[in-house]
Amino acid sequence: MSREAQVRFCERRGVRFPPPTLPLVMCRSKGQAVAALARLTALLADLGLEPKAAKTRIVHLTVGGEGVDFLGFHHRLVRSRATRGTGTVVYLARWPSRKAEQHARDRIRFMTMRARLAAPVEQVVQEINLFLRGWAGYFRYGNSTRPFDKIRRYALMRLALFIAKRHNRGRAWGFAQIYRSPGALGLISLNGIVVAPRPNRAWRAPAEHRR
Repeated sequence: MSREAQVRFCERRGVRFPPPTLPLVMCRSKGQAVAALARLTALLADLGLEPKAAKTRIVHLTVGGEGVDFLGFHHRLVRSRATRGTGTVVYLARWPSRKAEQHARDRIRFMTMRARLAAPVEQVVQEINLFLRGWAGYFRYGNSTRPFDKIRRYALMRLALFIAKRHNRGRAWGFAQIYRSPGALGLISLNGIVVAPRPNRAWRAPAEHRR
């Protein structure tokens, strides 16, 4: 949405306003989507706002087609693999969006940049682990196994470079120090923590009610 009204509010009051809202409307047909967009545009006009044209679009979710990014996830309609005795099922899968993955790489790169070579390796590993736990804790509810593997490999690579630069050695030497150490110097693993949604099956465990 346009931030012009929010900027004017900030200039008058001298306060920081929340970032613009990114709504997502799910419809059964293109006609419903067009009508929903028109209705949303009218409601926003009454508030002095308008949808941002560059970020407003209607997407037709089909198997093999494009998906949509929302709340850090990329949502896409996929077909499940056929197993013995059962057919395929079409369902909405989700995994970290490209922007979310890039954010993770940028954070890890910042924590292992050359300007921080004086920091102890143990401290850097703790900082990376703290970020990975929070990042993976949010994105574990989805089809996120492959993105998790990529981010973990990237963290290993950046840590190996960090160690190598501290000792003026090559990348291979840095990897050797990690793999020879018990538990990869304490860098956490993201394997086995994904809670993947399954077709026709609840993907969140029911909440426990304790007295």
